[in-house]
Amino acid sequence: MNISRQVVILSAETGNATFEGNRQRTENLEACLNDLNLTFKRGTGVYKGTQETSFVVIVNNETDIEVLRDFAFKSFAQDSILHVDSNQEAVLIFNDGTREQLGRLEQVNREIATSRDSYTILDDKYFVTNKRNAAN
Repeated sequence: MNISRQVVILSAETGNATFEGNRQRTENLEACLNDLNLTFKRGTGVYKGTQETSFVVIVNNETDIEVLRDFAFKSFAQDSILHVDSNQEAVLIFNDGTREQLGRLEQVNREIATSRDSYTILDDKYFVTNKRNAAN
């Protein structure tokens, strides 16, 4: 899967769950995504320095995004999800409704990605968000 379409990146894991608990939460989220017939792929996310299993889900409309937000926040107690629009502009959506513009999602090499505290690995490719310069 190439992250070149509108996607949501989310996880079911939490910092206070056990390894087994997070494994079960991840399986539950995967089952939910399958039940919704959404196209997705498992990846690895690093968020604030913590590695977790994440899902990159292709979304087709605002309804798909809302459903994923509800699952992430209500069913899996997540703090945020990452929405990347069709122009590769990334916004972090928090469970209180606030949003943080992160810039463009871009593929980078491993060294650049691992120098950050947040990135995504999908199909052995590394992705980070980069803020645009004021001139862009």
